[in-house]
Amino acid sequence: MRTSVRGLTDQAVRVAIWVATPHLLSQRWARHQARRALAAEERKSWRLAGLLGDGEQYLDLPRSIVFVPNHEGTDRPVPAARNGTYKFARDRHGYTYLPPQRSPDFDHQIAAMSPRPRFSIVVPTYNTPVHLLARLLASVHAQWYQDWELILADDASPSVETHSYLAALREPRIKTVFGAANRGISAATNLGLQRATGDYVVFLDHHDELTDDCLFELARCVAHWDADFIYSDEDVIAPDGSFTDPFFKPDWSPDTLMSTIYTHHVSCVRRQLIEELGGLRSEFDGAQDWDLALRVVEKTKQIAHIPKVLYHTRSFPHPSAADQIAKPAAIDAGRRARVEALQRRELAGIIEPLPEIAGHFRVRYHLTGNPLISIVIPTRDNGAVLKRCTDSIFKSSNYRNFEIIIVDNGSVAADTLAILRTLAECQGVTVIRYDAPFNHSELNNTGASQAKGQILLFLADDTVIVSRDWLERMGGYAQLPHVGAVGAKLLHSDTRTVRHSGVLNLGTGPGDAFSKQPADAPGYFARNLLEYDWIAVTGACMMIERQKFLAVAQFDKRLALAYDDTELCFRLVRAGFYNVVCQAVRLLHHESTSRDNDPPSKRARMDRDRRELYILHPHFLAHDPFYSPNLAPNDINFHLAS
Repeated sequence: MRTSVRGLTDQAVRVAIWVATPHLLSQRWARHQARRALAAEERKSWRLAGLLGDGEQYLDLPRSIVFVPNHEGTDRPVPAARNGTYKFARDRHGYTYLPPQRSPDFDHQIAAMSPRPRFSIVVPTYNTPVHLLARLLASVHAQWYQDWELILADDASPSVETHSYLAALREPRIKTVFGAANRGISAATNLGLQRATGDYVVFLDHHDELTDDCLFELARCVAHWDADFIYSDEDVIAPDGSFTDPFFKPDWSPDTLMSTIYTHHVSCVRRQLIEELGGLRSEFDGAQDWDLALRVVEKTKQIAHIPKVLYHTRSFPHPSAADQIAKPAAIDAGRRARVEALQRRELAGIIEPLPEIAGHFRVRYHLTGNPLISIVIPTRDNGAVLKRCTDSIFKSSNYRNFEIIIVDNGSVAADTLAILRTLAECQGVTVIRYDAPFNHSELNNTGASQAKGQILLFLADDTVIVSRDWLERMGGYAQLPHVGAVGAKLLHSDTRTVRHSGVLNLGTGPGDAFSKQPADAPGYFARNLLEYDWIAVTGACMMIERQKFLAVAQFDKRLALAYDDTELCFRLVRAGFYNVVCQAVRLLHHESTSRDNDPPSKRARMDRDRRELYILHPHFLAHDPFYSPNLAPNDINFHLAS
């Protein structure tokens, strides 16, 4: 479905005006601004990304867009599966699963669905308790969408009870195959895959359950988006039978998958693609699903996320001795799967352990070559603070091929002018005098225009470097073809709590995730420690390759005080790039821990810039593809929606 720029703008701006600007903007003025912005900036950015021809006047703008690399090395947009938010309720655990209800027109939806895929549900079994097998089978039989086959592949279970139960199953849609010897989970799964005839394979662990609507939602996603790889949200069945620990996931995030197997359940892959990849690999048993996902996303750009819980995984109160022995092997298999992924992708880097959480690893990409990094620092009458910042750069940076470009916005204080003169005499430091009314975007663009480096780093003058390897760590990510802006973790200078750890695009506007939380706290599914993709990173420490910065037309000077960094990141996402926070890099940020003391005039200017942000990007109003719609719309700590 193609939507005209004019039609989209009218609808989006009506919403934006109702939410954010009723007392300050007329609808006529807002629509005029938004039309002009989309007509110029949006068409230009999409042409730069190769998504819109010079003569085209229309854009495909679905609710959510997943950007994945295609085989030519460029990025194209793929709409994600957005089927509405998932409904749940609260109990003593803070969450409980609510089974969905079929819509009144369900039969019509099924009749109209085209294509109608057939699913092969593959389950490797081994000594599975019979009562859990019965629960699993019941969850499959309860599927609303009935075009499925179930393949139970037993890995030579010594349990007579398990073997007898499987052997006694008699139903045309259920196939049971017994391995001659115990060969591990990958071999057993491959044995099941050999019997699969469906268009898609759904992976189901032998003690877990599907939700009633699982296959229906997968089928609807296939019919709408022709996806090759689909994943959904998931939760946990606790030992007492209650539902807990829902994982409400971001849309497709390539750097997140290199940090954690977030696409785990439910996982659905086109069978032909699995066959082309040779199935699962036994050398990665324990992390075989992670290894498969890493290989799958290297072969397809058709990746979709369904933001609903479609899978219940089961936890056990007392893991068996075999589970305890297998865990270190599984952890190592996950590490090795990512090492091999780096090798396949011809990327230089290492997988290093996460100090704060045992068994977790992060990717450290090596900086390729010896690129000049240009550090751009705007300032005005902030001499002592600026000197503290530049001193920390010189004293605390292992990587030495950098230049510092200071953009002085009309300083008049004698002490600041003296410091600027001293800095200008230092090798590798350039001081630019920019006497004009304050405009943060213009200051950064001016500094970038004088930079000689292949990589740009925009830095606030009130920061202090903590991590000595900050430049090479961030630079390794910035050089990845799919990465746009790279951020770092900024800490409050007095409390050492989080100041910036990634930006969320919430209902009330951009917000700093995990603000004032402990720096080493994992956060939601370790998002405060692992390298995740985010919709935006803070401009207080933002690295980006020069060619990408120029491709999206630099900072927008219409945002003079605030949100210029977020707006740039929005354009990077629209152009097909991913923004990532390098959590291993830490800086101190001496900005006040609260904005409560900001004068009313400054708050008014920030409000104006926030309105301008969504006039420029109405499609991102209250929408963040890297933040689940099932989480609280205005919560920086990833709490569940009320």
